[in-house]
This record gives sequence, C-alpha cells and structure tokens, in this order.
Amino acid sequence: MAKNPQAAPQASNDNAQPLGFLAQVNALATPITDLSQIAAKRDPLINARTKFSANCDETVKLIKAAAEQGRFFKKLPDGYLITFRNGNSAMPLNGVTYFRVSDAQAAINFVEAAKAGAANGELDQAFRDSSRAPSKGKEEAPA
Repeated sequence: MAKNPQAAPQASNDNAQPLGFLAQVNALATPITDLSQIAAKRDPLINARTKFSANCDETVKLIKAAAEQGRFFKKLPDGYLITFRNGNSAMPLNGVTYFRVSDAQAAINFVEAAKAGAANGELDQAFRDSSRAPSKGKEEAPA
C-alpha cells in the first residue's frame, strides 16, 4: 500500500485573501513603529481625574444600594462621613479632609458635585497635594 501525501489545497481564485491573523494584521490595524506618534500622553493629573470620577460613580451606586461603607464614605447613625481620596491618600479640600452630610441624597449630591468639580479642574491642586511622591528609582547596591 503506497502512501499518498495530500497536496496542499490550491486556491481556485488568485484574488483570495491570505488566511490567518498575522497575514491580515496590517489590514486589521495600523502599525505604529514610533510611540511618539501617539497623541495621548501619560499625564498623572488626567489619570487622577479619571480614577476619581470612576470612584465617584461607584460611591453613588453603593449609597443608592444602601451600603454601609465604600471608598469615599461610611454610613453613620445620623448621616454619612465623606472623605475623598487620591489613591490611598485623603484629599484635603479647603483645608478639611472629612465631611458629614445628613442623608443619602445629600451624600449623592455632594459626591456628584465633587466629580463635576474634578472634571472642571477645580480639584487639580488637591490632586497634586495628595499625590504620591515620584519613586526615586533603584539605587545601586553597595559593592
């Protein structure tokens, strides 16, 4: 019995598209060889605003769900304690770090106002003041 190797299937059309991801990668996306072409730069202030906004949205959801505490708040017997944060650092606003509001609706209004203030750049100095110091990089070990 002779073995008959199977021949590769022949494309019936010379205009057939190449198969496989790597063969089509340039048609699917634009290659970038130099990252300086990217318009979006890593701006710590923009990152802080974005994270703050997401945390505000999460806080509002938790308050509406009657949660006892979240990233920016803790429920008290007579209202809510609100503390805005930049990463793990509390953000002083007008020299004050902790705020108390009387009920859930007041807490939601306060958080949404802070979110709008951050989007308008009003909290930029608070973000800078509460930001983590840049890392110094690795120091050489003694020989």
